[in-house]
Amino acid sequence: MNAGELSVVDNVPFLFWVKDKGEKYIWANRKICELAGEDVVGKTDNQLVWAENAEALRKADMRVFASGEPDYLLEHVVKSSQGEETLSVCKWLGDFEGEKCCFGISFVIQ
Repeated sequence: MNAGELSVVDNVPFLFWVKDKGEKYIWANRKICELAGEDVVGKTDNQLVWAENAEALRKADMRVFASGEPDYLLEHVVKSSQGEETLSVCKWLGDFEGEKCCFGISFVIQ
């Protein structure tokens, strides 16, 4: 998979992202950037508005890298561009431009 193939999810009404093993966002759709209040590509969760929740987010990503299995969970961020949010999340491993990466999709629970 490559960035061009992901363009179809750039404007969908849910969050979609790809992180490398170093925890940097290497692709992100418009919705996750809106939640962050900035472009997240090239950044880690520690560098974003939800930094105080970064360790929990990182641990979930690492479980996926370690197990190779999808993970379905609820994640809570104390700070976002819209305040506190709880997200229903699925993370899984996939190939992105020749590298094993953690893909994620989530919906804000209203």
